[in-house]
Amino acid sequence: MSQFKKSIRVVILTIASIVFALGTSWAARKNVIIAEQSWTGSAVICQVMKHVLENKLDIPAKVTPLSGAVAWVGMDKGDVDIFSDIWETAEIAGIEKYTKEKKSCEVVLSYPNAPQGWYIPRFAAEKLGIKTIADLKGKEKFFDIDANGKGDIWGGPTSWKVNEITSVKVRDYGLDLETLGVEQWAWLATLKSAILKKQPVIFYYWEPEWLFTEYDLVKIQEPAYEDAKWKFVQGKPDQSKITCEIQPTNVWVGMSKKMETRLPKAYKFFKNWSIPIGEVNNLISMVTDLPGNPKMSSADAAKKWVDAHPDIVNAWLK
Repeated sequence: MSQFKKSIRVVILTIASIVFALGTSWAARKNVIIAEQSWTGSAVICQVMKHVLENKLDIPAKVTPLSGAVAWVGMDKGDVDIFSDIWETAEIAGIEKYTKEKKSCEVVLSYPNAPQGWYIPRFAAEKLGIKTIADLKGKEKFFDIDANGKGDIWGGPTSWKVNEITSVKVRDYGLDLETLGVEQWAWLATLKSAILKKQPVIFYYWEPEWLFTEYDLVKIQEPAYEDAKWKFVQGKPDQSKITCEIQPTNVWVGMSKKMETRLPKAYKFFKNWSIPIGEVNNLISMVTDLPGNPKMSSADAAKKWVDAHPDIVNAWLK
């Protein structure tokens, strides 16, 4: 009999340890689990979501760093509620699988058409009369950064695929530019110096980012993206031909459908979610160490931003 009781005790302790390890089941869970990605925009947006949930809806939230693949599986099972920053061009396979095939998740548009492309300071665009790629031709020498008599364009570090894409585009647009491949931090220092000196520069970048609140930049107009104008074979420039812009991408918020019945108030909040890309630029700048703009924590930036934008927040909570 004592041996039987001992066995029962072992079973109970084993079950208890499993329950403790797994935590509360998704059905009973009263908090929102938000998957954070590895870039600054995602981190600060997660904190905005968390702040609104906890301070406007009294719903506890936990932000957890997760890769895209893990976030999708977690939402499918109900262990993760929110995928905070889904870049469509990077996550199209997950969108197709979990929102259209399995139908366990859904997506809400956070902001549309996030651009990538070539930028120049506004003073250079106006002085040199540059709006389009065609306007660049014959004016490349004004963008000579390394003083070798030839214009330069920063296309990201050589380790980035976009550096190679930039070189292909320069060739196929017929531009007399050399592609620089210095590290991002070094280019940002060069950009700052050039803008202070009113020296024309041209470079690849993307939105949302803090640069667009710190500097007055203009995106050079390129032919709109078309599949027929975009052929890129990595490592084989002779087989590549690109004569259009990089495809802009929609950015979404992913949601587990299980949240609709478990936490309907939170579900409705995320169904109403959208944020202007310019505000994401502002949020990123708030957490970046810039002159005259001391770096804030993501949580402090989220609170300050939410307090300053009741119109956007009220639209989420309607």
